[in-house]
Amino acid sequence: MRRGLMAWDSSEVPVSALAERLARLRCELAAEGVEGFVAYTNIARGGAVWWLTGFTPYWNEGLLYAPANNEMIFATALSKRVAEWISSVMPAGEVTTTPSPSALIGEHIARHGAKRIGILELDDFPAGHAQAILQAAPGVELVDVTQAFARARNTSDPVERLLLTKADALVQNACAAVNLAQAEARSFIAPAESVARLGGAEECFTLVACDLAASRAFVRTEYMGALGETFAARVSLAYKGAWTRHVRSFSKTEFLQQKFDKAHAALMNFTLHPGEALGVAVERAFGAFGRIVNWGAEQPRGSFPLAPVANFADTAQGFTAIAPFVLDAELEIDGRRWIGSRLIGL
Repeated sequence: MRRGLMAWDSSEVPVSALAERLARLRCELAAEGVEGFVAYTNIARGGAVWWLTGFTPYWNEGLLYAPANNEMIFATALSKRVAEWISSVMPAGEVTTTPSPSALIGEHIARHGAKRIGILELDDFPAGHAQAILQAAPGVELVDVTQAFARARNTSDPVERLLLTKADALVQNACAAVNLAQAEARSFIAPAESVARLGGAEECFTLVACDLAASRAFVRTEYMGALGETFAARVSLAYKGAWTRHVRSFSKTEFLQQKFDKAHAALMNFTLHPGEALGVAVERAFGAFGRIVNWGAEQPRGSFPLAPVANFADTAQGFTAIAPFVLDAELEIDGRRWIGSRLIGL
């Protein structure tokens, strides 16, 4: 469950921007002969609903239905009291509470006379919801429109860039607030979450790789212990639904810390030249500091606010160079591991 500030500010997320997004999506759907759009959401898969409505769903699952012409409907099994609050922070669409969100959406589909409905990420759409829709709207065809949604979503509009700019400043400040005087990871990372929450983050995850020589895994508070000779802080947060991440590595040895700082400076100055492959840019930026062990890039994709779109192993796909992305890099510097991450492309 989200624990930070959730609020709508019309100066940050104007209704007109959400209307433009919905119009783009409807144009893509119409080109494929689709008469409506349904997206499933839960606490981990709220990206599509946020992009269309300005609201990040939390805790419970729900369905968003965007018909060809009428108002969007967000159906959830939460209480009526919670629905009234959601309406106050969701500038686009109508909120409806029901024990069976999928049956309600199916009834609306039948009422609108739609025959072909697009489902975001159909292969991952819960079977029970699909069955309830088909029972409530006999004869309707459910088709996958993940690519159509991607075409509508593949650029970052000024509203999203504004939110990402604020999120990026907040996550950098949070990561810079770590207490290097502390020997225990919990005390080291604690100030970061305080900065993020007080700065307006609606969600924040602060993790630590306690000893990079032993493990590169970032762990939660309950698993943290003493800091090793090299360690790293990772802060991931959302500001008004826009997610980003920042990672910085540290060493207790001054000479190695200086090298870590230079690698971090290269990360902060990272740019992708027009037409340049991302792997080439990573080599250009970090090759002089040590061996590149791994790298990856993440962008919003479908219902996920951040998803892998490119990586060192060349197994991830879908990278869009014209939109901001989170770059993760892992180097070996003087036999020691360095990890860094930041938002690129604002």
